[in-house]
Amino acid sequence: MKKFLTSLLAMDTREGRLAKFAGPVIEAESLEAAQSWCNLHARYLIVEQEISIIKTWEQLASAN
Repeated sequence: MKKFLTSLLAMDTREGRLAKFAGPVIEAESLEAAQSWCNLHARYLIVEQEISIIKTWEQLASAN
């Protein structure tokens, strides 16, 4: 399964305008399948792109 980054549009209460925020990572066979899942289960999510590498904060810290 591939992993896809999602986003959502919501009101930024500090700025008083519509803003884009990061959403959860979705696992699916393709970008189209990920967007179909979002359309069915979480209609407010937009699939942005496939993620190739995910690193945790611990992995990033140990690299220094």
